[in-house]
Amino acid sequence: MMLIMLEELEDKPEAIAARLKRVREILSLSKKDFAAKAELSEQVYGPWENARRPITYEGAKKIRKAYDLSLEFIYFGKIDDLPHRIAKEL
Repeated sequence: MMLIMLEELEDKPEAIAARLKRVREILSLSKKDFAAKAELSEQVYGPWENARRPITYEGAKKIRKAYDLSLEFIYFGKIDDLPHRIAKEL
């Protein structure tokens, strides 16, 4: 069911938020720690995960670099290029 939600909603803020939250939960990180590893503040990251603000391209690139998540996954839910640890938990 999670996989369907990840792909069907594509680039809607709610879908992006759900993807980010799920990855963070899989990695057992707080919002603060998840954001910090991507060189973001919790104040910037939090609204993306809560779907209160659309993720910026620059922010998505930082998350991509820090967690090896493809932009295709962040924006469209494509899991083909995700790290195995994350993909198997989705």
